[in-house]
Amino acid sequence: MNNNMNNKEEKKHEGLDRYIIMALFILIAAIAIIYNLAKIQIVNGQNYRDEAIYRLSAKGVIYPKRGDIYDRNGVPIAGSRMGYCVQYVDVKMPNEEKNRMLLELINILEQDGKVIKSRLNNYLGFNPIRFLTENPENFINTIVVNKEDADFIITADQAFDYLRKKTFEIDATYTDEEAFKIMQLRYEILLSQPQINNPLIIADDVSAETMSQLEERSFELRGVTTFIKPYREYYENARIVSHVLGYVGIISQEEMERYNKELEGVEGSVPYIASDIVGKMGIEAAAEPILRGIRGETFREVDENGKTTASYVERPAVPGQDLYLTIDLDLQRVAVESLERNIKRIRQIEHKKNFKDANAGAVVVMDVNNGEILAMASYPDFDPRVFLENNVEAINELWNNPDAPVVNRATSGNYAPGSTYKPLVAIAALESGVITPSTRINVPYKEEIGNMVFTNNGGNQGRINLEHALETSSNMFFYKVGVQTGIDNIVKWAKIFGFGRKTGIEIGETIGSIASKEYKRQYFGEDWYPANTAMAAIGQLYNAFTPIQLVNYVSTIANGGKKFTPHLIKMAVDQFGTITYEPPKDYEQLPVSQKNLDAVKRGMIAVVNSEDGTAANQFKDFPFDVAGKTGTSETGREATESSNGLFVCYAPYEKPEIAIAVVVEHGVWGRETAPICRDIMMEYFRLNKERQSKGVYNSEDTIEIIW
Repeated sequence: MNNNMNNKEEKKHEGLDRYIIMALFILIAAIAIIYNLAKIQIVNGQNYRDEAIYRLSAKGVIYPKRGDIYDRNGVPIAGSRMGYCVQYVDVKMPNEEKNRMLLELINILEQDGKVIKSRLNNYLGFNPIRFLTENPENFINTIVVNKEDADFIITADQAFDYLRKKTFEIDATYTDEEAFKIMQLRYEILLSQPQINNPLIIADDVSAETMSQLEERSFELRGVTTFIKPYREYYENARIVSHVLGYVGIISQEEMERYNKELEGVEGSVPYIASDIVGKMGIEAAAEPILRGIRGETFREVDENGKTTASYVERPAVPGQDLYLTIDLDLQRVAVESLERNIKRIRQIEHKKNFKDANAGAVVVMDVNNGEILAMASYPDFDPRVFLENNVEAINELWNNPDAPVVNRATSGNYAPGSTYKPLVAIAALESGVITPSTRINVPYKEEIGNMVFTNNGGNQGRINLEHALETSSNMFFYKVGVQTGIDNIVKWAKIFGFGRKTGIEIGETIGSIASKEYKRQYFGEDWYPANTAMAAIGQLYNAFTPIQLVNYVSTIANGGKKFTPHLIKMAVDQFGTITYEPPKDYEQLPVSQKNLDAVKRGMIAVVNSEDGTAANQFKDFPFDVAGKTGTSETGREATESSNGLFVCYAPYEKPEIAIAVVVEHGVWGRETAPICRDIMMEYFRLNKERQSKGVYNSEDTIEIIW
């Protein structure tokens, strides 16, 4: 019995021991769980929270389609197409694995013709290894692992070895060339620190094949993703309007700061970011706010490798507005081709004053009744697609070309107007009461004015009036009338007609200069003399105007004193077809009498239509009258160079529609530029088709016989 009791006691104790052990185990487990929960939530909570956000959420960009650009008739000039872009998010991984992966990525992109853009190339060159900066200290400080290491890097070879062995740990299995490729990309990653919400764009506009290859190998290429993005596209006809169109490029830091400052306080505006494309020149730059569009935003869920697992649109992108120019591409093509053809023709003229150096020029065609620019050509031109291709060598060649093909001579070329200035001087003299339309002035071959002897280009003309003076472009007449009128009055009327200031056209332009007392005093520190007035009165000395100023001035004469603001934008249209912008159609009525304008216009029609006119016979077979004025402006280098040739005109004389200004650098004489205006008018007034239908011409080529 005692044994049974003892057995029962032993079993009872064993049961208690078991419960105690289990309780202790549970207590220890609970303590461990509480400890780990505390560690996760309290000690490392923020780190895990950041990591979860890093892994699971990111904002993405939806780039808007840039607005299309058309001519006035709806012919497309610039548009957009969709392309693929490659971006990278820096994922933590061993250097050995990262270097191998990045070289694989580089090789894939190189097969597509893409070159990694890296700031390393600003500092370190390869083959031979050399510093590309005179002060490499700042660069060295960006690559050292420990600050004290900077003191031991003196040469470019040492910098290369340090980058390879310490900064990026690129092992010896790679060649120096492969190592440098890896360095280029890793250095850009080092500076950019690309994260989920700020990825590094590695390559733009890759092919569909490359995109597919990258997507197929996404598990190998950790952190590498592709996305679709609209790219600017210029069509074949963009070249003939290159200076008006301009081009686009990646936004600079200065541009980003300027644009974003302009957007401050603008409701609904979205700031520019470093990857945005903006207009750099021409209408692309001038109409940037219209063409740009509004960037959209996506919210993405991503994994630890930066791969998108899910996404939705948080804010849709709004496409840029389409732009219709005032340019008529058919007329523009004629202007471009005629300008080039006639420059080549002028070079072939045999004459002692022709050094056969005509090489550039510009032409502007304007609607005299509303200020619309129907054609604007500058020669030589350029292909704006070069800037889209990011061909650095070709772009540098364009900018360094001594003929300056990228410069828009129509708005930025400053030329002495020569005798095309005489109608302005005539208006100043008439409005000042110095002469009347019937006043006759004695015009000898030679006369002293202000202690200088001047000669007349038309010889001894006797007593002539204003109309005959304009018809024959008599220098002596305008020497004398200019001095009588006075430089202050001439300058006053030059400013009234818009010289010496911007016309207000949308694209970049220069102001030129007016020969005046102030100009001479400011730039030469000298007094003004009557002889200076005489020279200024024939469009020489310090007078320098742009073709856009000249065409605006002639247009104002043609339409009876209405000075419009020239414009290239006809209208802007949003994605719903609504017209959102049209330029104002108002004008400034100049304080000039119609009687005096008519007197000047009679002289200008005589230039073209009278037997003694300096542009006689150029338009003799037209069904209407053309009024114009030639100009031969001296450059001061006539011993070795030809003078510039200019011609301004408008038509029809009775009811003007268009005005034209032409300048040919080293064009020898103004009359030699008139055929360019003839070609343009033949196209504008459809005279080619009219004559062909009547059997007068068999082809456009035979038109040249008339010249």
